[in-house]
Amino acid sequence: MQVKVTIFMRGRAVPLEDVKDARISAPFRTMASQVQSTLEGILCPEHGKTATNVRITVDAKGSADLKYESCCPRLGALIGKALG
Repeated sequence: MQVKVTIFMRGRAVPLEDVKDARISAPFRTMASQVQSTLEGILCPEHGKTATNVRITVDAKGSADLKYESCCPRLGALIGKALG
C-alpha cells in the first residue's frame, strides 16, 4: 500500500517526494508511514481487502485530510474506528 501525500506550499500543491527540505518532509513521511501501517492491518471482514488509493492532503495551515477507497461501508467503518 502506498500513501500519497500532497502539501500545499506557497499557494501550490507539491507532492511530498518533491519537498527537498527535510525539516518539512520528515514529519509528513512519518505520518504517512504511520497511516500506512495502521491501514495495512485493517482488512474488510467480508471481502478480505484493505483500503486503496490512500492519499493525504495537507493545507497551508498544516491540517491533514485523509481520503481512501474502500470496498464497502464495513471497511470504511473499521478504518474510521481505528483512526478515531
